[in-house]
Amino acid sequence: MNAQMIWVWMLVGIASGALFAAQGPVNARLAPAIGGPLMASLVSFIVGAAILFAINAFTLPQLPSATQAAGVPWWAWIGGSFGVAVVTLTVIAVPKIGVAAWVSALIAGQLAASVLYDHYGAFGQAVREVNWQKLIGVALLLAGAWFVRRF
Repeated sequence: MNAQMIWVWMLVGIASGALFAAQGPVNARLAPAIGGPLMASLVSFIVGAAILFAINAFTLPQLPSATQAAGVPWWAWIGGSFGVAVVTLTVIAVPKIGVAAWVSALIAGQLAASVLYDHYGAFGQAVREVNWQKLIGVALLLAGAWFVRRF
């Protein structure tokens, strides 16, 4: 991938991060009106699923065969459960500690885990070994999360 495309994807990641940051306060605002964090998470996933159904109906993707589906590792089917945990915990945490503190902690955790996942090639990804520069980046992000919450 050329350097220009890497920056395009980095910008897409930044925009996605902005959407993620908005998700917490939006769902936290919904929660008390409809019965709590679990109900807000359910609504969030129903709306998201409806949008995905519409996009798939429009683009008409080819469905996998039973053989293809059976060849996928068991853990590849449970990614949505991670989303349930993150969205529900976000709904609970954002009103308690604020959007900035929650998102900074979440991103620090994502980066720390991601460095390990890359280093070991977890979940079938290419191995990208850890180095001191990455460790400094993780340390700085953890420090940033602490500063965001502390001050």
